[in-house]
Order: sequence, then C-alpha cells, then structure tokens
Amino acid sequence: MRLRLHALAVTLLASTLAVAQDIKLNVTYLCNGERIYVENCNIRDTSDTSTCMVAHPDHLTPSGMNTYTYMTRGALKKLLPTCKQPTAQELAAQQAFQKKQQALIDAQTPKYNNAPAPAAAPAQSAGVSYGALPPPKDPEERAMRRCVSSDRLPSTCTGNGLLGMFTGMISSTLSSLAGAKPADTGPDAGPNMAGVFQGAGNWRLDFTTDGVLVNCSFLSPNEETYSLSLANNRATLTLHTTPKQLVLTVHMDGTITGPLGPVTIDGVVPGGSVGGGMSAGHIENKETTTYSQNYNDGTVDSHTTTQSTYVPGTYTAPQTTFVPRRATCPAINLTSKGAGVGVETMETNLLKNAFGGDQGPPTPAGIRMHGVFASASTGFSVQFFPESAILGCGPDAARAYPYTVIADGTKAVVNIATPDHPLTIAFRADGSLDPGSGPYQVHGRMITGQDDNDDFTFAPMERTCNLAVLTPAKEIPSAGGATALATPSAGLFTPDKPLGNAALSVVSGFPSSPNPLANRPYVLLRSSYADALAQGGVTVPAGVSPFAFVALTCAPQPHTANCQNILAAINSNAASAVRADTSGNGTLPGVPPGTYYLMISALVNGQPLMWSQAITLHAGANSIALTAANAQPMK
Repeated sequence: MRLRLHALAVTLLASTLAVAQDIKLNVTYLCNGERIYVENCNIRDTSDTSTCMVAHPDHLTPSGMNTYTYMTRGALKKLLPTCKQPTAQELAAQQAFQKKQQALIDAQTPKYNNAPAPAAAPAQSAGVSYGALPPPKDPEERAMRRCVSSDRLPSTCTGNGLLGMFTGMISSTLSSLAGAKPADTGPDAGPNMAGVFQGAGNWRLDFTTDGVLVNCSFLSPNEETYSLSLANNRATLTLHTTPKQLVLTVHMDGTITGPLGPVTIDGVVPGGSVGGGMSAGHIENKETTTYSQNYNDGTVDSHTTTQSTYVPGTYTAPQTTFVPRRATCPAINLTSKGAGVGVETMETNLLKNAFGGDQGPPTPAGIRMHGVFASASTGFSVQFFPESAILGCGPDAARAYPYTVIADGTKAVVNIATPDHPLTIAFRADGSLDPGSGPYQVHGRMITGQDDNDDFTFAPMERTCNLAVLTPAKEIPSAGGATALATPSAGLFTPDKPLGNAALSVVSGFPSSPNPLANRPYVLLRSSYADALAQGGVTVPAGVSPFAFVALTCAPQPHTANCQNILAAINSNAASAVRADTSGNGTLPGVPPGTYYLMISALVNGQPLMWSQAITLHAGANSIALTAANAQPMK
C-alpha cells in the first residue's frame, strides 16, 4: 500500500467527523423495545443515501456474536430521534473516545510540508533533531511518529491505538447495562495468547486482549480470564473456568492439549427471549380545513374534511436471554490450523480499513508478548505488539521486527528477527527479560516530511544502547543511547582511533533553523559509489542510476537480502564516517592522505540532493562546504 492512500483516508476521516456527529456511534438506543447501536458509517459519503452498519446486541448469531444490518444515514436520522436516547454516561464515554480518536487522527494527518516552527519547542532527548518537522506537540503524536518510523504499517499503528480506546469505551458502555462486567484494565506486560484454537466437540478458544471466549458442545461463547506461565521452560495455560480451572499445555506446533478424558465446564446457552411481537394496527384520522371568502358580504366559509389512514402495527424484536448451563465436553485437543479469524482481529481490521490502510500480516496464533520492557539506566527497550516487536534506544530511535516466543521444555526465550544482529531474550523467574550485555545498535528513522506523492520521507536515526536486564515499564525511556555510525563495520575506524592524519570537516551552507543536513550521515568512500557497489558484487542494471537502483531496492524493504548486500558493499568500502550535528556540521575521523568520494544525501526544499564528488585530502585539516551549488539532484 502506498502511504498516499492512507494519508488521504485519514484526511477524509478528520474532515468528516464533525458531519458524522448527527449520528452518534457506539452508543445504545432503545428502538421499539430493541437495543441498537451504530458501529460505523461511510466516511467518504456523508449524504443521506450512504450506509451505516447497525449492531443488534439483542439478536445474536449461533456463535454468540451480534447480528448486523445496514441502514441509510437518512433512515437513521428519522429513526433515532424516536428512540429512547443514550444515557449521559454513554454520551460522556463516546465524547471522551472521540476526543482521543481525534488526537490520534491529528497525529497521523500529514501536516509536515511547510509547517511553521513552533514558538517554543518541547523538550527533546539529547542529540535529536526533527529536521524540517516541528517537534511533536504532545506524547501521543510523538508515540505515533515513533510507531510509523519504526516500519510498522501506519494503519496498524492507528488501529492498535484506536482499538484500545474503542474497547475501553465499549466496556464503559456495557458496564451501564444490567449484569455487565466492569471494564478490565487489560493484561500486565508479559506473555499472553493470541488467535483461535478449535477441536472436536465444538471446542473453541478465541483469545482477546481482555481474556478468552470459551465454548464447547452446545454452549455459547462465554468470556473467561486466563493466565499463562512459562515456568520450567514450558507454557502452561490456565483457564479460570468453573467448576474447576482448566490447566492446559501450549505446544510449539500450534496445538493446545489438556487432561485426558472429558471435562466439565460451566457456560451459558440461549434461554429464550422476552418481549417482542407485533403491536396492533390502528386508524389515524387527519382533519383538513379549507377556507373561502364570500366577497358579497365579506364572510368566510370553512369546510373540514377527514382523511382516515390505517397504520399497521410495528414489530418489536425479542431480546435473547441466556441461562447458565453445565456441559460435559470431550478431551481438549485443539489446533490453530484452519480455525479462522478471531473477534479481536476482525475489530482491528475494521479500524484499519476505516483509515484506508492495509491489514498487514496476520498475528501468529499462539504465545505472544504484550507491553513495554525497558532498562531505564541504558535507554534500551522492547515494545511488544501482536505482530511485531519494536526495539528502541532512547525515546525516538526505534525499529520493528517479527518475533517468536519459544517455550519448548529446554528454553523459554523471545527471538527477535533482526537481520544484522538477531536478538535472543531469555525469560527470568522474576518476570524480567534478559537480552544479554554489550552495545546494541538500533537502526531507527525519523520522519522528515513528505514527497510529491504524499509518502512519508525518512532520515536515519542510528543509536547505540547497552543491553541490560529489561523490566516491565509503563513508558518508553525518555533518554539514553549514543549516536551511532550510519554504516558500522567491525573493521572500520572509531573516532578515537583514526586511520590516518588527513581529517575532513564538513560545513553546512544551508540555513540553520531547520537545517536539512542536521543529523545526516557523512560517509567517505574509497571508491565512487558505482564502483563500491560493483566491488561488493552488486550488479546495477544498465542505464539505471546506482542511486535510483539502491533506493528502489532498499526503500520498500530494507531488510531483504538484496538490500543487505548493498549495505555490506558500501560498508566494506567506507574509510570514515560521522553523523552531522543539529547544524549540519561534522568532522570525519582522519584517514591516510589521498582521493576519496563523499556519500551524502539530504532533502532540501522537498528535492532530494546528493554530494558524491571526488575529494582529495592532504595531511592535516581539510574542509568542504555543502551548498545547493555543489550538489546534484538524486536520480
């Protein structure tokens, strides 16, 4: 998906929220004795002929889910005023949700081109510059930028954020209904379960953020809580059911097994319905009086007629009632293969689609992780989501990667699939995570603006943090890490160990606020860019610019083998490198005197420019000023 589509969807949604308020979403109306709520409406067409999806919680499917109908916006405008209106509590919850939703939308709506610098910038971590972007105006916008820059799908970032608020709002609404459970605060940071598992005897477990929907035999889905333990390197899943808890084992092949033999479980079944039916029809009389003036004597005559109309009765849907039942179900032997999509996945995808975004890869069924684990002393953190884990160094440098959780009897670890430095994190008995020790470089990025296609543009934000034991945390560390080289190599110079006595100072010739060269990597190659690629075994198609070839290869998927080969070729050819400061200035560690080639790029006034010319360095100090005059457009 191109981000242009996503940005367009977000902009359309933001512009139509006010229009959509004539139909309030996710608040309960009582219409003709039946509860309904409007789950969503077409955000691109706000005319009376556009459609909305209406939920009927009093009419459930055999699996216990709401049934849905579609009504036009015009029909709802006529119907809803005749119904019993939502409570003040529901309206307050809906307004709070809408405010939070608008904040997320504002955080994702592209407002970056030509954005004026704020009068007073909020505090930033040391060494962080936002280039052409104004600093984030609040923590939510900063978190959204971090999520998008980490390489997660923008629609996924929005969908996760809104789903949490959506679930909380619905829980608050449901708590006002008779017999509803109070809202749950969600699980603490740590391992949890995801996906759907099913087996013989109509067994089905559907895991959600707040628990698990359990049903078997003739029972309807019933929400239960659960706990997951990885003690002794094995995954033990405990369902808090009655009359006895069910203690199950989660296997690495996508199966869940329980005790041998049948089990007894308490649940619910539809017990019938109350209310409903057709009311009696009646006759409505409408009198119409017409008047005429008698011009001979000035009197006025009146004539009254009566029109009788038969009004048929109205249908009131019955409300399904549930009653407790106990069932004996077969031995538990469940699998995620072919089990279908769960309730929470459907909700998340609905929110992603509302923003015009891709749904992205499905969340793997089985053991997943939730929450933030961090080391406040070093700034290193891991933020877990259902489909990926974001490695972070400090508050802004972050990158998302797939992960797996293994508890196979010999070990209990999280494997994070970073191409250049795979990370294995061990579970500790006290609930913390141990990633080992030593420096770890996070290949972060920062949003610098948008290109002509409304796609976000990024600049590298390489940071190095020391690994340390990670404990559950409520927030990402607000500081930590040091600036890292853009193209690290085990055999490359370090600033305190230069390779020679010829030093190069690079000076920015651009305005200092904001400076387009701020925090840009400056690399000195031993060969030209094209020759460096060729020497590294990278073949550039004839007639194609090497810079365009690299951009087309690495920009969409930077973790592919082809892109890693390109980075390795440049890395092996690099003689020296440094990252510029916030003014765009930097001094590269010394190299032996000779001829080298610059490798510098930046987005200047929306145009990508590059400096790749040969430069001869003499012993001692050398310098070059970067301006638009000695740059060339990147093609």
